[in-house]
Formats: sequence, structure tokens, C-alpha cells
Amino acid sequence: MYRYPILLTIAVFICSCTMINNKSNLIVSGPMLGYIEHRSALIWLEVDESVYNVSIKHWEENGGNQEKTLYDGDLGNRFNPIKITLNELTPGTNYHYEILINGEKTNLEQDLTFKTKQLWEWRTPPPDFSFLVGSCNYLNDSDYDRPGKPYGQSTEIFNTMANTPTDFMLWLGDNIYYRDADLSSDFGLGYRNSVDRSNESLQNLLCSRPNYAIWDDHDFGPNDSNGSFELKDEALEWFKKYWGNKTYGEHDNPGIYSKFQWSDVEFFLLDNRYHRSSNNMLNKTEGFFNTEKYFLGTSQFEWLKNGLLSSEKTFKFIVCGGQILNPFTDTFESYRHYSYEFNELFTFLIDSRIEGVLFLSGDRHFSEALKVENDKIYDLYEYTSSPLTATPFHNFTDFDEHPNNAIRIANSLIIDQNFGKISVSGAVGNRQVKFETKKSDGETVYELVVNEKELKFEEIATQ
Repeated sequence: MYRYPILLTIAVFICSCTMINNKSNLIVSGPMLGYIEHRSALIWLEVDESVYNVSIKHWEENGGNQEKTLYDGDLGNRFNPIKITLNELTPGTNYHYEILINGEKTNLEQDLTFKTKQLWEWRTPPPDFSFLVGSCNYLNDSDYDRPGKPYGQSTEIFNTMANTPTDFMLWLGDNIYYRDADLSSDFGLGYRNSVDRSNESLQNLLCSRPNYAIWDDHDFGPNDSNGSFELKDEALEWFKKYWGNKTYGEHDNPGIYSKFQWSDVEFFLLDNRYHRSSNNMLNKTEGFFNTEKYFLGTSQFEWLKNGLLSSEKTFKFIVCGGQILNPFTDTFESYRHYSYEFNELFTFLIDSRIEGVLFLSGDRHFSEALKVENDKIYDLYEYTSSPLTATPFHNFTDFDEHPNNAIRIANSLIIDQNFGKISVSGAVGNRQVKFETKKSDGETVYELVVNEKELKFEEIATQ
């Protein structure tokens, strides 16, 4: 959604770096940490087109041999985002690393570290952990922005986030905003990714913890865009180049969707754009829900169902750029515009007795928590986090949804720049998720706690 001017506990991972004050002029942006696993870690950066050699040297914090991994991909292009995967690492171990450009150590004022995932399975209780969430990051670019008041707000929020200890960051879409001039060419898409990623305010956050991401309309294509966008394949390739998720889609079905695990939680990262039908396609035909109006598409939908059936994790976060549960669909985007697929998902959750499901979303330029009660399933919760730097949706109060959304949890609506901190903690059998909405200065303005026992079918019978 884009409303223009009217618009740790037991830490599984630790990474620290100081603010980059004297960035090497050969590094355009980064380093950024991508996914972290027990024995692997991905490090991303973008380098100047004059660079001909990049490598990363890493070593264990408590000693051990230094290992060097050479980037073996193409260099010398107009845009040079690169990924280097470090392998043969030891689980639960702190590492230091440094970046070598053209054979020389870069002159960065950084202490770059990461910690591989702890091998806790079958050994200890699941570790407690926390992560940040946020969406809608608009960074002003006066040459290509629309005339008038700048849409992007202060970037100080990223310093606050970088100084908020968590295990990773999950970007919930609209992580960049393509401008009109960007959307007309493959070059324009690359330009926007490169320019926004190099923004100085982002660097400390990107290198301070692993980053996972999904997209929504503005980092996929035009406002409210769908699978008809003519440059969707190019947009997909740029997303893959600039983010460090472990996988993207499936070999026979392109997209950004993927999943990852952290402690006793599984995250299902959805692609709500690449295979999407237009919002304006009829929701009903001849009185029946339109079976050919797609939100995820048939292959991704089957992937999600099979993943949920296979998951044995305490909590299962379904992560989407747009809202899932919100019933107000006349004016704004929501999964409920796609009634056949929406109903199929919840029928599946009920019939298959999938427990522990929680929803995360972005897009709205405000934050809120939603709760749906249904006597056939446990209470369903959705936490929406937005915006990071885009203009908040201040005139939301003029819309019917503002006073009339009965599923919004009281006091959860925050129409201001904000981010979320989500913490998972507790003893086995009594795990809980705490959602915190934090403003740019770090002040917590809303909290919600959900216990795993609330997300079980057996609880329904006792009510």
C-alpha cells in the first residue's frame, strides 16, 4: 500500500560492528549478514566496478586457523552485489571476519563477528531468541521522487534498531520503493537497489545480525502490482542479488518464497506478488468464489501446506508482505480479496489440525495486532509492523476501517514510524511469543504476549 503525500536471553547468534565512518571507497555498501546456519554463513556486500578480486578471511574467536574464501563470480559490472558463503564452520561458535579487496584488507572501522547456530536439537531445551521486524523503508532521492513534500522520514530509526540486541532482522516488504523512472527498465531496478542499499544509515543494522527478507508491491513493481508486471523476472533477480535468504522459490516455480528455522520456530516467507492475480479480478463468478483468482498460486500454496504439515516446531510464523486476516478489503489490499484461496488455507489449518500458527505482515504504514476468534480453531493472531521510514498513514482515521475493525486488539494501533521486536522464550511446553512495537527512539508503545497453549486445538474443547 502506498499513500503518497495525502496521503538475548539465550543467544543463538551475536554479531557486532561499529558504525562505518571511513568506508573503503571500493565498497559501495555492506557488509550485510545473510542467513546463518550451524556450519555455514552468508556474507553480502556490493563493490565498485573497478574491483577485480574479493575474498573473506575468517577465524574462530578463541583461536584456530584463518580460512580465506574467494569470491568466484563476475565482477566489473555497473552494479556488483556479491555473496560469499563460508562453510565448514563449527556450530555455536563465535567467528571474526575481514574483507579483502584486490588482495588488501579493507580499511573499515569495524569489528565484524558472527555466531553460528547452536546445535541444541536432542541435546538441550530450545534456546530463547528474539528478532526485529519492519516494513516500508522509503529513502528520499530528490532526482526521482515525485514533486512536493518528501515521502521519506528520518532514518534515525535504523540506529535505534542496530542498538537493540536481537538475533536477526526480518524485513517484511516494501524494503525499497521503486520510482516511476526505475520501473521502466532492468537498469532502473538495479539502480534503485544499489542506491538505497548504500544509504549510510542502514549499514550498521545490516552488518549487526543476519537479515532475511520478503517483498511487497513496491520492491516488486508498481503500487498494488501483480503477476502481470512485465519486468517481474528482472525484479526477482535483483531481489535475489540484494538479499541473503538461503533459497528463493522452487526449481519449477519461480518466486521469493522460502522457509527457515530458528530454535523451535519455523518461518514461512511468502511471495504475495509474482503469481498474484489482480485485486480487481472478480472474487465471485456465478455465485461461486473464483478458483482462478490467485494470491500465492497453486504451486506455492501446495508448498505452504506441505511445509506446515511437515513442521514439528512449536510456533509457525506465516510471513507475508500484505495482511492476511484483515476483513476490510473494499479499499485496501488483503488476502481476503482472494476468498477461494483464503478459505482453502483456513479449511486446511482446521482439517489438518495445524497448531502454533501466527501471522506477520507489513504494508499498512501503521502497526496493529489482529485477533480472529473461531469455534473451529484456536484464536488466530496477526502482527503488522509498518512503517520504518515511509510517511505514516496519518489520515487512516478518516476511513471506516479505523473505528470499525472489530478484530483489532485494543491499543495496538500505532500510526507513527516504528519497528517490532519479537521474543520467543519459556520452558518446554510453556513457550511464549512477546510482540513489542517500538518507536524510533526505542520506546515500547505496545506489548502482546501469546502462549503456545493458546494455539492448540485441545484448548478449544475446554472452553
